[in-house]
Amino acid sequence: MSIQNWEDYLRKIFDNLTPGGHVELQDIDAFMKSDDGTLTEAYALSKWCNLLREAAVKLGRPYIPTKELKEIMGKVGFTNIVETRFKWPSNCWPKDKKYKELGAWNNENTNLVLESITFAPLTRGLNRTIEEVNVLLVDVRKELNDSNIHAYWPICSVYGRKPEV
Repeated sequence: MSIQNWEDYLRKIFDNLTPGGHVELQDIDAFMKSDDGTLTEAYALSKWCNLLREAAVKLGRPYIPTKELKEIMGKVGFTNIVETRFKWPSNCWPKDKKYKELGAWNNENTNLVLESITFAPLTRGLNRTIEEVNVLLVDVRKELNDSNIHAYWPICSVYGRKPEV
């Protein structure tokens, strides 16, 4: 929730970058997904993501879908733009060994920062009480750790080059 205006931010980078220089951005979509329907809008995880989005808008720092980063980079003048997308599983649900391990690490990291990324936006942006947020996070944590919910965060890595003069 730290970038208020991505186009302005990328324009400043572009303006201060040496011709021929590169910029790389890596960002996470704030909205968890599942490809098999095991995560629906009824889940606390989905509600949590939606509340964070709503709070970000009210705090003047709206999330943008990562799919927009490539377009914004082109709009401000970057060329040779390359976008790569990844999926970070929410826990150990994947069968593939690599993604199972990635899910384990992602789950641990998310559980460690859950309060720190939730309390300020929800209490300041949506006027929720600490008790209300704690109740929500009990269910979020439970679902985050449920390997029957095949959720993941879409991750985007995008880089581009400032043209030579």
